[in-house]
Amino acid sequence: MYRSSLLLPVLATLSALPSIRSGSLGSASDCSAYCYAQNVNNVYSAYITTSGQCSCASNSFPANSVVTGNAGGCGSNYEVSITHTTFQFKECIQGYGLTTPVDAQSGNTDFYSILKACPNSDYVAIYPTGPNPYQFLYSCGTGFVEYTSPEACAYQVNHIYFHPADARASGLARRQMVERRRLAEQEAYEAVYCPRGLTACQLEGDSTSFECIDTKNELESCGGCLFGAYNVPGLSNITAPIGTDCSTIQGVSLGHSSCISGECQFDCQKGWQAKNGKCVKAK
Repeated sequence: MYRSSLLLPVLATLSALPSIRSGSLGSASDCSAYCYAQNVNNVYSAYITTSGQCSCASNSFPANSVVTGNAGGCGSNYEVSITHTTFQFKECIQGYGLTTPVDAQSGNTDFYSILKACPNSDYVAIYPTGPNPYQFLYSCGTGFVEYTSPEACAYQVNHIYFHPADARASGLARRQMVERRRLAEQEAYEAVYCPRGLTACQLEGDSTSFECIDTKNELESCGGCLFGAYNVPGLSNITAPIGTDCSTIQGVSLGHSSCISGECQFDCQKGWQAKNGKCVKAK
């Protein structure tokens, strides 16, 4: 079965991914392999060359974590990888064309979701916008053509990915085997103690107790477990995104916050304004 990790030619902010191991891995590809071996739900890995620190995460990689830089030259910043995909990075470029665009200029806020949306495409072009709003515009298709010279990856520059010949030859069914395995293991974990659609979340200060939470709609544990996932006996190294208590975000108007599809929705107090997913004092 064809499987590879994909180095994203972007850097992540230090808080983008939770650290679970440091000081012992030699490369970004080693970090990616480690994260996938620990838990197939770890979609992303992040590696710091200068320290050997490796971080893993199953949550999304947001557009507002992108800064200028290419894979292999991130220094003390995180070099982010997708741990399992059949796409490979080609280049960053301003001007390009696809002879047969399949999905032109659609928007998404998560990198991995875009690759999943283009499983049969020869090429995917991803364009990080920002700021205001931060998102990824993308286009899938065949017949890639360069109109300008490649350049450093950054905001407002197209990131080009492609399917190698052996990945294309394997067909859609084989390319989806890794994803089916990931989903099956996730469902098996969630079904141990909680009904389908709920996550076993550890209670504050008690790693031996848990409660079942709908992290897509729970105001005080939005987008993940506030105090970490409960590790079911026999299923070690279970991870889950760290959730947010939407009601305690600084500057949010009292009673004007909610959790929708795992993201906090809120109104800011007078004298504050929404910026990058939080409220900041207006200047």
